[in-house]
Amino acid sequence: MRQEAIPKNSASPLLPAAVGCFCVNIAVPIWALLERPSLNSDFRGIWSFAAFAHSKMAARIYQAPALQAFQQHIYPEFRSFFPFQYPPSFLLAIRPLGDFSYAAAQSLWTATGLAALISAGWIFFAPKLRWFAIMALLASPTALLNGAAGETGFFTAAILLAGFAWLPSNPLLAGSAFGLLTIKPQLGLLIPFALLARGETCAMLTACLTALILTALSTRAFPARLWVDWLHAIPVYQAQYSAAAKNLGLNADITVIANLRRLGVAAGAAWSGQALVSLFGAAGVFLAFRHGPYRLAVAALFAGSCICAPHACAYDGIPLIAAILLLAPQSAALSVLCLIVYLAPYLLLTPISGWFVYAIPETLLFTVIIYLAMVTKRTPDIRHEPISSAKFDPKQR
Repeated sequence: MRQEAIPKNSASPLLPAAVGCFCVNIAVPIWALLERPSLNSDFRGIWSFAAFAHSKMAARIYQAPALQAFQQHIYPEFRSFFPFQYPPSFLLAIRPLGDFSYAAAQSLWTATGLAALISAGWIFFAPKLRWFAIMALLASPTALLNGAAGETGFFTAAILLAGFAWLPSNPLLAGSAFGLLTIKPQLGLLIPFALLARGETCAMLTACLTALILTALSTRAFPARLWVDWLHAIPVYQAQYSAAAKNLGLNADITVIANLRRLGVAAGAAWSGQALVSLFGAAGVFLAFRHGPYRLAVAALFAGSCICAPHACAYDGIPLIAAILLLAPQSAALSVLCLIVYLAPYLLLTPISGWFVYAIPETLLFTVIIYLAMVTKRTPDIRHEPISSAKFDPKQR
């Protein structure tokens, strides 16, 4: 793809923050190697799912008592529970981890995720912004959460970045990437609206075909009824999650419904709020891709991917950082908002983690991007406008 000029200040206001965060992200692993703290890593859950499938018990993965008993067997000191809420295709993807020890599997998982994110960032960002953008992604507090706890965020962010890097020039590859995201389908809820707005029939068909192939492969590897079990389990898990959000103190959840529940809003009202924000997000993304510059439309989708999902955590927020990098804020107020979005996940590591109500700055950022997409002059050929951090002029129509 051809590249646009990038303004000299496109890296600000993130440059000082990213450099400081990068130092923190280097210091934390060194501290962990020296002190070897006991961390309740979510990778325990991922590795237990893989080991469960490796032990020929995949047919019972959605049976909570069986999975909990297995986790307490492999982690004798563990008294909590990691439910398997993913589709069977996710189990297919992680099953090879069961062939490795816990430590080896976590190292492989993290290294592969980092490589995927760096590679996707390399093809997504314009050359003049590429090195800084990748550094800013890896330096973010969100990346630290992923690396420390062995989360899925590196992989899902890489899929999104690659898909939208390929979409203008290679819809087949883009559709394949979007189909892969069905392993965590809630993070791709806005993608169909973007593809419909652009009339990307090829990408839509390829995404559906990729998802069907993943389904077929999973039914070959595991009992086909697992898909029925998953469809039955998801509403139950979501209802339990919503009911317990306030009492459990799930501070890392960045969805509207979880934040409202943690603030004491009744479940019905919280669900209504989530539905309204999701509808707003879907309409905004459709209009941005229909009428706005591609760069800002993609930024809008990245910013809205978590607030429109019924379940998402802070480690899923790497696309938010990519959205900020696509913006190149030109005002002090927007710069402050971007800094808040970038740095706020550090609150999760502090005693005031209860104040981490991320849905508020997320929604504000998404709204601002939608506005900018609507008032910014787009290039004559919107389908092939490159992803870059080019300067925009809201006064031009």
